[in-house]
Amino acid sequence: MIQRPGKRPKGRRSALSITLLVTVLSLLLIFFIGRRLFPAAPQFYSLLLEKNDQPLRLLNGESLQFHPQDNVRIIEVATNVLFNLRIRLAAKDLDVAALQNEKLPLSALLPSQALLSKNQFRVVVKRDNVDIGFVDFVVEPYVEDWLEKVERTIDPERRAEILEQARAFAPGDRRIRLRLLEEYKSLKKWPKAAQLLEEMIREEDDPKLLVDLLEVHESTPNPNGVISVLRRLLARDPQSTELRFRLARTLEKNDKRDEAIKQYEILLDRIKPDEKLTIYKTLGYLYSKSHQVDKAIDAYLKAIELDKKDVNLYYNLAGLYEKAGDKNRANQYLGEAVKIKPDDLESRLLLAEDLMNRGNLREAENHLAFVLQKKPDSVRALVLMSNILEKQGDKKRLIQTYEKLLLLDPNSETLVYNLGVLEYETGNFLKSIPHFERYVKWHPREVSPHRYLFEAYKKEKKDALAFSEAKTLLSLNPKDVSPYHFIFEHLSSRGNFKEVAELMRNGVSSFPDNTDLRQYLILAYLRVGNEDLALREMGELLKLKPKDVTLLLQFATLGEKQGKDKEALETYERILALSPNHKEAREGQLSLLFRQARVEEREGNIKEALSLYKKILDVAPGNEEAEESYLRLRLKTLPLEEGRR
Repeated sequence: MIQRPGKRPKGRRSALSITLLVTVLSLLLIFFIGRRLFPAAPQFYSLLLEKNDQPLRLLNGESLQFHPQDNVRIIEVATNVLFNLRIRLAAKDLDVAALQNEKLPLSALLPSQALLSKNQFRVVVKRDNVDIGFVDFVVEPYVEDWLEKVERTIDPERRAEILEQARAFAPGDRRIRLRLLEEYKSLKKWPKAAQLLEEMIREEDDPKLLVDLLEVHESTPNPNGVISVLRRLLARDPQSTELRFRLARTLEKNDKRDEAIKQYEILLDRIKPDEKLTIYKTLGYLYSKSHQVDKAIDAYLKAIELDKKDVNLYYNLAGLYEKAGDKNRANQYLGEAVKIKPDDLESRLLLAEDLMNRGNLREAENHLAFVLQKKPDSVRALVLMSNILEKQGDKKRLIQTYEKLLLLDPNSETLVYNLGVLEYETGNFLKSIPHFERYVKWHPREVSPHRYLFEAYKKEKKDALAFSEAKTLLSLNPKDVSPYHFIFEHLSSRGNFKEVAELMRNGVSSFPDNTDLRQYLILAYLRVGNEDLALREMGELLKLKPKDVTLLLQFATLGEKQGKDKEALETYERILALSPNHKEAREGQLSLLFRQARVEEREGNIKEALSLYKKILDVAPGNEEAEESYLRLRLKTLPLEEGRR
């Protein structure tokens, strides 16, 4: 029989159960701790930190903004790893581990150049070298930090650079842009200031910005920019006469006349009557510049209604009426101007010139006399006065006026010449000579002053000087015949016929049809004993004067003297044909006929001799010598005739 074991004691069973329970619990605890210490998938839950004593928790993937001066301390890193075993924090360019040890300002961990820029640091939570999560720290300064740095900077250029960086940091911040605008203005960087204002204007509807932009463009200067801004301002306030006036003035200054006129015309309808004077004056000027003469006249006339004492209005109207061809009204308004301003010598001169041109010499002279009384050395007044005196034919006063002008301009060639002419024309030949002598030194090849000198020397009996001028005139103008007469008289009076002959040959060459010059040449040849040349020139002269009895007689006489009986006889017969009762010609003819008859008789040419005696009897019936010779020869021929029969 199997004996059943006896029951265990109750105390032993309880101890065994407790041991077993402890063992199980230990195993479970070891398993739990192991799972926590070495989880299969480590996870990052959150990061607890303190920012300026304020606790903040960042979940995995979140970001938080900081200022560089914020005091930060990392309190806890929440993960699924027990005791964060082998858990660490890492961030590029930021010593984030230092924040786990103590509270620090972030600026202490950043480089100085990063304090005024936006920096984003990714704080990575790592288990060993495995990333299990992250949070982002965004560190950036306030706009006030930039402005504070600007205030601490002394160099204006550097301030502008900082503000430009600040603007890049906070492009939409108005405070930075306004502060930068101030710096651009102080540095006179007008284009940059204008660009900045234009950007602000596009974003903000603030009329003050347009006013600032206007100031910038006016400082540049940038007229087109000024005009553009004024138009924009005027579009906001179309009723502003001040803005429209500024726009009109700006357009006017920049030669945009048509646009300026349009703005001024609009202003006329919007301003009070007592404010229109300036506009009328300006419109008158602009109309005249735009060649709108009628409109300019109308504007100035309206201006005169408001201001009758403005002498310039009368001047302008005078000029405009002159352009319009209305001389009467031009003089009328110029005269009114002189009444208002009697000492306006320039206007008096203009008025005098116009009056002179229109033939009102007396009134013009009165104005010029007034000017010369106030300003005796007024060249223009003296010139105008000389023109008037010339028209009046008052040569005496004209000489006085020219002398005054010559004192003011001693080297005036025109004045010197004119004075010489006037002195000559008034019979003051001696006074004219120095003027012409001076003038020919300037213009030695000019014929006219030499002509005056020649005549003046003759008048004053300065024959040697006149002779020199005569030869100068011939050298300058060989076709001028007048000096030859004086040359002949001057040289012949001194018996210098050789030079007479030389000069007269030149004259005859230049003027072959001039009978006086040939006669001078003939006389010169005769005086120097050159009868052959004299006879030749007489023959040429007779071609020009075939019926000149005196010349024919002279030619015949000289021919007879030269033994040219045949030519001499023919010439005597020409004279008698022209003048049958010419005694000298008749005597010459008879003398030559007797001479020829005797020659024929001596040579035994009885028939020819008879014929010549018969001719003598025909022209001089009853001539005893001819009758006797004729009968004698006739008797000689009778026996001969009978023998032939």
